[in-house]
Amino acid sequence: MKKRLLAGIMCAVMALGVAGCGGGGSSEGGGDAKAVNLKMAVTPSETSVWMVAANEFKKLVEERTEGRYTVTIYANEQLAAGDQTKGVEMLFNGTTDVDLHSSMIISNVVPELSVISMPWLFPNGYDSVDEYIFNEGSTGSTFIKEAIAAKGAHVVGIGENGFRQITNNKTPINSAADMAMLKVRIPAISILVDVFKELGADPTQMAFSEVFTALQQGAIDGQENPYDTIRSAKVQEVQKYMTIWNYCYDPIVLSVSGNIWNKLSDEDKAIFEAAGKEACATQVAASREMDAEIIEEFKGIGVEVNELSNEAIEEMKTVVAPVYDKYRAEFGDESFAAFGYTFE
Repeated sequence: MKKRLLAGIMCAVMALGVAGCGGGGSSEGGGDAKAVNLKMAVTPSETSVWMVAANEFKKLVEERTEGRYTVTIYANEQLAAGDQTKGVEMLFNGTTDVDLHSSMIISNVVPELSVISMPWLFPNGYDSVDEYIFNEGSTGSTFIKEAIAAKGAHVVGIGENGFRQITNNKTPINSAADMAMLKVRIPAISILVDVFKELGADPTQMAFSEVFTALQQGAIDGQENPYDTIRSAKVQEVQKYMTIWNYCYDPIVLSVSGNIWNKLSDEDKAIFEAAGKEACATQVAASREMDAEIIEEFKGIGVEVNELSNEAIEEMKTVVAPVYDKYRAEFGDESFAAFGYTFE
């Protein structure tokens, strides 16, 4: 009798122990669910305007899921040890949960996104960008989302790195002739290599983390990047000239890995979608407000800033026309049309 009673007590204790250890993985089973922590990769430093989107997304997701999901942000491409292309690959293979990269870098893995980096693709500046990327249901945003979805990730928002400008230590750039043999660091993007070669420059590929020292030591003459990227890397401290030419637009894309997205409930997917959209809208507004401020800041420390004339831009467009012919054959007219460009 005593043995049966003792056995019954032991079974009850074990059952309670099992019940106490269960239910940690899902909020649907009741009880206190364990939070799912998401690793989020961001390319630039914590001082970049990109962090507006990252921090806002983190806040909104954590608030609206009531802490069921938390987000840890890793800036400076920490998760990929500084390798931007590897960082993109980590999104698609599920190593990274949430990702904020520029379309230019994503194009190393999703080649059709290279079209966005074509020179002077958006003739009316931000008006053209808004029409084809940021308007609800725009053809450009749809193109971006579908291209990334085909690789297995899900876009929840599109933000802005901005138009890319050029800096150098040799001369103000007022025409294509001023580009002759200018040694300019560019990202490892084939379109940009072709553009700078057509302009007569000497395009040099290197990791962005090496650019400041290379400029400081004279190993390269210049580089090209959006205003905020230039400032956050302190490039203006080692450059004499900056030319505003808006030659290339660079959106940033906020994506969730398929590994995470496919596990979300419909309700949580709606939360992530809304958080991404709102976070990126806040970031775009902040980025555009900073443009004029950054220009004045650069002038204030002695950088000579000039704006390329419309005539000079038209000249350069003519010079780089072969680049359009080359990539038209590779990507097709429909890819260009998604961003408002039609061939004559």
